[in-house]
Amino acid sequence: VDDIIASKPSGQSWTKRLVNSDSNSATLICQLPGEGNRLHYHADWNEWWYIVKGRWEWEIEGRKIEVNKGDVIFIEKGKLHKITAIGNEPAIRFAVSRADVMHIYPHK
Repeated sequence: VDDIIASKPSGQSWTKRLVNSDSNSATLICQLPGEGNRLHYHADWNEWWYIVKGRWEWEIEGRKIEVNKGDVIFIEKGKLHKITAIGNEPAIRFAVSRADVMHIYPHK
C-alpha cells in the first residue's frame, strides 16, 4: 500500500482498486480537504473502511463523527451516511464493499 501511495501524485485526488471479485472489492481512495461523497445509503450491503491517512468526517444517520488514521468505520446496510475529508492535507481511506453495490441518494 505504501508503494501505491508513493506512486500517486501529491495534491490530487485519486482511487486505486486493489481487489475486485464477485463477493467484494477493496479500494484506496485519496481525497482533498472538502471532498467526499453525497448523503446516501446501500439497501442490501454493509461496508467498512480503514483510515490510512488524514482526517475524515463521517455523517451517519444525522450524527457527525471525526475519524483519524488507524480508525475502522462500519456502516450497516440502510444507514444514511456521507464522508468528507477534513483538515489541511489529503486523506486516504481503504474502502471494503463491492463494486456493484447500488448507492441510493435520498436528495437530488
